[in-house]
Amino acid sequence: MGLMPATGANPFTKLEKQSVIGTLKSCASRDPDVLYAQKQQLIAPARHLKLLGWISIVIGAFFTVTVILAIFGIPAMIFGWWVLQFGKRNMATVEAAYTDFLAAAQL
Repeated sequence: MGLMPATGANPFTKLEKQSVIGTLKSCASRDPDVLYAQKQQLIAPARHLKLLGWISIVIGAFFTVTVILAIFGIPAMIFGWWVLQFGKRNMATVEAAYTDFLAAAQL
């Protein structure tokens, strides 16, 4: 289970800004270290998705080079690209929500 998140949550859950802010608020702390740890916990599944995306792209490229396995390689590359983009979007959402939450906490 190397690419499964430690929390057991589904890594293919699309994160929204308001849910990330709600998770940060649920920490009930303004301590930057606690908030940073929570942010890292939210980003972990997205990092695993990025890793899975790169692995799928590399395996798909290798299969496509062998020509015979191209029928499996091309869908693997497409899936890898999709997973990579999904992970990047989730990471960007968490980063934006974290920045907004810290800016609101400063006021």
